[in-house]
Amino acid sequence: MFEHFRQDLRSAIRNLRRYPIAAIVAVLSLAAGIGATTVTLTVRNVLFRKPPALYQDPGQLSRVQVGTLDRPIYPIGNPVPAPLYIRWSDALGPAIGGAAPTRERDVRLDGRVEPIGVRPVTANMFDLLGVQPALGRPLSSDRARAEGRPAILSYRVWLEYFDARSDAIGRTFWIDNQPHVAIGVMPERFWLSSMGSPIWTELDPRMLGSDDAVEAIVRRPAGVTAAMLEAQLRGPLADYARTLPENRRQLVLKASGVEGTPIAHQMSIALPYLLATSVLLTLLIACANVAILMIAQWTARQHEIAIRASIGASRGRIVRSLLTESVVVASLGGALGMCVVLALRGWIVSRGGQGFYDLTIDSSVLVQTMAIALLTGVAAGLAPALYETRTLHGNPLRLIASSDRVRQRLRHSLVVFEITVTVALLVVTSSMVDGYLRTLDAESGYSSHSLITARVENSGGVAVARLLDVFRAVPGVASAAASTSVPFSGRGTMEHVAVDGAGNGAVTAERAAVTPDFFSTLGVSIRAGRAFSITDTAGTQAAILTDSLASRLLPGRTAVGARVWIGQTPYDIVGTVADYSSNVLRPLGSEPRIFVPMRADARDARRMSFAIRAHGDPAALVQQIRREARDATPGNIASAETMDQIVTIVGQEILVGTAPLFPIIAIGMLLTMTGIYGVLAFAIARRSKELAVRIAVGASRRHVMTLVTLHSVRLLAIGVTLGIGLTFVLARVLRANGGAGSVYDPPLRAFLVPIAALVTIGLIATWLPARRAAKIDPIVLLRLE
Repeated sequence: MFEHFRQDLRSAIRNLRRYPIAAIVAVLSLAAGIGATTVTLTVRNVLFRKPPALYQDPGQLSRVQVGTLDRPIYPIGNPVPAPLYIRWSDALGPAIGGAAPTRERDVRLDGRVEPIGVRPVTANMFDLLGVQPALGRPLSSDRARAEGRPAILSYRVWLEYFDARSDAIGRTFWIDNQPHVAIGVMPERFWLSSMGSPIWTELDPRMLGSDDAVEAIVRRPAGVTAAMLEAQLRGPLADYARTLPENRRQLVLKASGVEGTPIAHQMSIALPYLLATSVLLTLLIACANVAILMIAQWTARQHEIAIRASIGASRGRIVRSLLTESVVVASLGGALGMCVVLALRGWIVSRGGQGFYDLTIDSSVLVQTMAIALLTGVAAGLAPALYETRTLHGNPLRLIASSDRVRQRLRHSLVVFEITVTVALLVVTSSMVDGYLRTLDAESGYSSHSLITARVENSGGVAVARLLDVFRAVPGVASAAASTSVPFSGRGTMEHVAVDGAGNGAVTAERAAVTPDFFSTLGVSIRAGRAFSITDTAGTQAAILTDSLASRLLPGRTAVGARVWIGQTPYDIVGTVADYSSNVLRPLGSEPRIFVPMRADARDARRMSFAIRAHGDPAALVQQIRREARDATPGNIASAETMDQIVTIVGQEILVGTAPLFPIIAIGMLLTMTGIYGVLAFAIARRSKELAVRIAVGASRRHVMTLVTLHSVRLLAIGVTLGIGLTFVLARVLRANGGAGSVYDPPLRAFLVPIAALVTIGLIATWLPARRAAKIDPIVLLRLE
């Protein structure tokens, strides 16, 4: 067996030297595919399996999240309601820590005011995580001092705003006019669910209201699993659920790990599958390329294969010999791909680009890459080898005169497959880019231009009427309105809306309380009926539905004048409005809403969102609105941004999420171009005698080029058609699984641009062999024959 393997290896090397161009193209194709796979495996390890070591014994930490049957639990999100957190805290004691959301606050230092993220955490949080400040002392060792409340600085805040001075410890600064004292600086490599640069202050969960929520992190004792922790927490969860309205009692909890970077958690739903699918398709293209070249090479060697069979070589022996060649090619491709990846990693590290991440390519990645290379070689060579030896059981010399039509169909099928996959990848990527552009255009059912969103918090209740008067008095403000739900700034409660008190035909919708000018300020059109007026109060039980909710609750009926129920409370529908989206990744109509009037004089809400429409440039008003909101009522904490800024950031996140696919797409297009060129070049070589005869009997060179080009155009047309069909299937599967919605719904331009690019590349790959065919000298060729 060893001797046979040695013979096969020597034969494979000798045959690859006989066909150097085919061998080089095959090795480069596999190097590109395997290199992309290695990069993907490394990125997976960096984000998910080898995150920076932030906490002590991170395997014993769990992030506990609470959701409902209507709202699934995502990797980061679904915080714990404050009353439930207090119940869990009573049960677990210091084993649980809480963190409130990060909010942008006005931080005053040395006479200047800077908007910096501030995140309150329980005093035991850093002890729970096993991380101590790099400078100073933790929150747990310090109580409120006469000169201010204790605060911990992130390394970046210390670097940028305190000039990295050691005497920053003990300095007093103001957060929303409240004095704070810096008592510590966290290490550079530290974050908590966000890689931002916040200031951490002390959180007392018992001072939170019933509508507040916190992120809960638990350190499990040795031997306690996440499932055991969930079982321990279900009792307090059930007790808390009984305090809620009946339609909101179906709560679920999940204890997940805290390892990994925040971006990995946020993208863990779709990114691994998206990258894995793209890399798999790229590998399939590479395999198809190698298979095409192998078939072409082995077809040219059919005399040799037939003679080996005629002198007694078995089919298995010949298949093993042919398969060895493809495995050698795959091994060389894998080695070249790994060398490129290692060189790229070395360049990044030498430039200081690895940052927090460990870019070491460990042994598991090497083993997986070797396995992928071998499997790729087997996959690329096995089917062609079995096909080429299928007729050896009879008279093997008949193989010499056998027809090449089946081989030609197989080669053409592989090229069509490459084109199909490349079109699908191109269309999906261009759809994401198109989604980014549509996000910037704010095609979300409302007008984002000249719009400002503000969020105000006050432990004593937000004075809505007072704030609206203050906002409207600011020069340059056209209108202002308040709501419990403003895109990117607040969200209402989820309710079951039914057509009767018995709950028949119930639809889960977002319930939002709004002031009368909300729809005109946001730029949402009234479709039927009217908007709220100043005579509509919380006691009138009037309601306005979005088109999607009206069509689902009352299909084929006029909504205005009808009645709907939320629980046992009836509401009279006075109007319907157009749908709008608070999430650019979801299409219009996917977020049904019901609106009810808001009492303008209410102060029971601890936080409220506002929509403010400016006459001109809204960016010039942001700081003044934040300042006026903060000064309007003592205790107000305010933040404000223009909607265009928010939408731009979200759009850039979409584009960043698309960036890892660009190299894969480029590799796929290159491999497809190589495949088209290889098939056409081989086909022309096989048809050279036919083309020479055509030229000899009077065919023009232009006619020969047209004949060859039409052959390529047919393959492109078939592949493009199948690729379009595959794209629609992928889009529907993604939407059915709650994917990124309208961002990945391919519009017409998302098809036209990549198809035009692929056709151009295909024509370039066609032009070279067609030009060679047109230069055939029939006299020379026929004399050789």
